[in-house]
Amino acid sequence: MRGHRLYIWGIIALFALALSLAGCDTNDLGNTLATSGPAATRPTTRPVATTQSAAQPETQVADQGGARPVLQQVTPIPDNLQQQLDAEEQIVANVFARVGPAVVRIETSEGLGSGFLIDTEGHIITNNHVVASSQGGPLLVSFSGLFQTAGTVVGTDPDSDIAVVKVDELPEGIVPVEFGDSDQVQVGQRTIAIGNPLAQDRTVTTGIVSAIGRTIDENEQNQGGYRIGGAVQTDAAINPGNSGGPLLDSHGRVMGMNTAILSQSGTSSGIGFAVPVNLIKKVSKALIAGGSYEHPWLGVGLQDVTTYQAKQNNLPSAGVLIQPSAQNGPMAQAGLRDQAILTAINGTPVTSSDQVIAFLELNTNPGDTVTLMTVDGSGKKHELQVTLGARPQVEDRQQP
Repeated sequence: MRGHRLYIWGIIALFALALSLAGCDTNDLGNTLATSGPAATRPTTRPVATTQSAAQPETQVADQGGARPVLQQVTPIPDNLQQQLDAEEQIVANVFARVGPAVVRIETSEGLGSGFLIDTEGHIITNNHVVASSQGGPLLVSFSGLFQTAGTVVGTDPDSDIAVVKVDELPEGIVPVEFGDSDQVQVGQRTIAIGNPLAQDRTVTTGIVSAIGRTIDENEQNQGGYRIGGAVQTDAAINPGNSGGPLLDSHGRVMGMNTAILSQSGTSSGIGFAVPVNLIKKVSKALIAGGSYEHPWLGVGLQDVTTYQAKQNNLPSAGVLIQPSAQNGPMAQAGLRDQAILTAINGTPVTSSDQVIAFLELNTNPGDTVTLMTVDGSGKKHELQVTLGARPQVEDRQQP
């Protein structure tokens, strides 16, 4: 019986040893055989470096016990997706290569900004606030490379923050920018901004069109200023020094001019605004021809009214509340004596003051007759024929 029991215990001991060795590598085997006593523990091992395949890269990840490495494959980017990424990068690179040379740096005694060449006669578009401090004096205009020349201000329009500068010499072979159509701009469309932010020459940033039909409040730039309608909002980085530079689409066409940012720090916070290119076309043509531009004028104050506000103030409906702001203004001459709700201009519905401003700026001129649909305080609808006037100049307006 004793021999039988020893035989059984021997089998048990061998079975236990086999189980112990089953989980060990070569180093573990030596350590296990060299360790005696029931209290011995299995030593911790370090992962062994593994040569990774170039075609299928692998990453070592420790298992839950922290003892053995587990190889995990890294999923490569599919070829079709990589080609798409490469194509998107090439779009930006191509646009910068084609349009970048036409973007200039404009320096005055007070600071610097950006601009872009629009024709072979040397006319350059920029912001009025970039050149306003020059007071008619010479400007320093720098193209790419070392080409630098003097420029003069041809005309300015504070209300649209647009100015035209002219240079008498151009780099050889330079190609002016191509204008797009801001009426065709869509939210989500790619944007490419080129300029000189914080004095860093010809910097390119990218983003999307975040919103359209915004307004830029020029009251912050000059007292008695009006709002610029139809502005394009983008999340492309816009910083001081970008002012006057172009905002481009994927084809390299100008959709607007970078003009303002909304920021608490004074630098980019992802909310930038560009004057729409269709307004630039109208204003720049007039500035080149005569040095000034006349804006269409209704002579009314505008205020947005929601359905809730309409109920609270006993107004006939939601819409744009209008009230004559000048005794002899166009609306007063058309017969409007009290406040009313404006609902449409020339058959186009309007639901905000931004839409009213953008429609007038981009589609009308002083002397045009427009048809306004209004609702008076009693709820009665009226159709008014109004001949637009010319907006008073900044110096002639009543100061707040």
